[in-house]
Amino acid sequence: MTNGKLFQLVRTLSLAERQQFRDFLHSPFHNKREDCQRLWAALEGMKEGQLPEKERLFQAAYPKSPYDDQRFRLLQSSLLGLLESFLVLQELGQIELEQELLLIRAYRKRGLEKHLRGARRRAEKQLEGLKTAEVLRIRHEIEQEALLLEAQKNQTGPLGFQPLLDLWDQYYLATKLYHACSAKSHEAVANTPYDYGLLDALFGRVDWERYLSLPAISLYYHAYLMQLRPEEEAHFAAFKQSLLQHGDSFPLAARKDLFMVAANYCTTKCNKESQMDYARELNEIFKTGFAVGAFQAQGQLSRFTFRNVVATAVVVSDFEWAEQFMEGYQAYLPPRYRESTANSSRALLEYQRQNYGKALELLQKSEYHGLVFNLSAKALLIKIYYETGEYGLLDAHLAAMRTFIRRQKKTSYSVANFRQLAYFAQRLLELNPYEPDARAKLREEVAATKAVTDKAWLLRMLEEKNKLE
Repeated sequence: MTNGKLFQLVRTLSLAERQQFRDFLHSPFHNKREDCQRLWAALEGMKEGQLPEKERLFQAAYPKSPYDDQRFRLLQSSLLGLLESFLVLQELGQIELEQELLLIRAYRKRGLEKHLRGARRRAEKQLEGLKTAEVLRIRHEIEQEALLLEAQKNQTGPLGFQPLLDLWDQYYLATKLYHACSAKSHEAVANTPYDYGLLDALFGRVDWERYLSLPAISLYYHAYLMQLRPEEEAHFAAFKQSLLQHGDSFPLAARKDLFMVAANYCTTKCNKESQMDYARELNEIFKTGFAVGAFQAQGQLSRFTFRNVVATAVVVSDFEWAEQFMEGYQAYLPPRYRESTANSSRALLEYQRQNYGKALELLQKSEYHGLVFNLSAKALLIKIYYETGEYGLLDAHLAAMRTFIRRQKKTSYSVANFRQLAYFAQRLLELNPYEPDARAKLREEVAATKAVTDKAWLLRMLEEKNKLE
């Protein structure tokens, strides 16, 4: 019984929602069934953790009747229907625009043109400054209601179909690009290809210059293409410009997704091509994104994002921002990971400042929850041991790291990158300082390898003529 739809839904209700639903049930406009009221009162009276008993609940709803399983099932279904209606009204009550849209529709059905115009003006005022695809949908629906009313009064003359047609094209393109952009992002993470339907044909036939003035289209147009064809860097430049100009016109959730698209693009460029220009771009994206609250979700911050922000700031030597960020946002980390994430991130900063002893101390304090964090710490140890001339420790560390990687059951893209780092670090360690040709050959091999963690560091070490003594 506890697995029934009614009881699963009831468990998700807050105390305030339970009280509001009680009022809903006692409103004759919404409900005239006293058995539903009595069943809800019995459910509300249950103690926390108490399991519902069918017979007891049935008796609460029908005090003078013997238990009837079919009747009780129908009662549950009725109460579930009322609870669903309540949830619909709750959702509708939070969206003033949808209420105005329904009011416009009601006025159109009654032929009240003056009333419709008033409701339309209120809706248009609420839409001011918003530039999402949803805004285009609402504008289309408002225009449609106005056209239907016009058609009722003018059955033979010309009608204003053009705005309706234009708005639908805009809404369709904005929505198609939004979903395509989201799918492309997921495709890269999950290695799951998708069929994008008409999108290829649209790119070949649509006059995009006609639509790129609309942020709901231009942002996702460039976001999709910069993921599809990352070598065409003009799309990133256009996307970034549009994001900085219009990002505050989008809801926070959409803004966060857009900043993440920009961050992921720059990260990929940095990892595959070791482009410092994109590391600087990524650092600025993080700064701007945090300034507008785009990376925090419900008062919490992902430890992966925290680490990436610090790592990026360290790479471009923006130590002041790294310090400010760690001090300002450490409290937003999940409590379980807060100390270890902060310590390992600060170790990166201390390493870059060449405070190797402090970096090692911080790494020893950290507990690494998760494979990527563990491997990142091992990668930092490689750099510290090499740069301090601790070649014996480095050799043992690399052997242990290779064993650790071999034991991983799942070999992801990131694990493969760390494996390449361990491989090239071992070869770097074994280089004969008196064989410059071997050093040059290894440098060419590292440069030609697309996926390797800390590629820029390897190349920098290989540019030196000799190891540190």
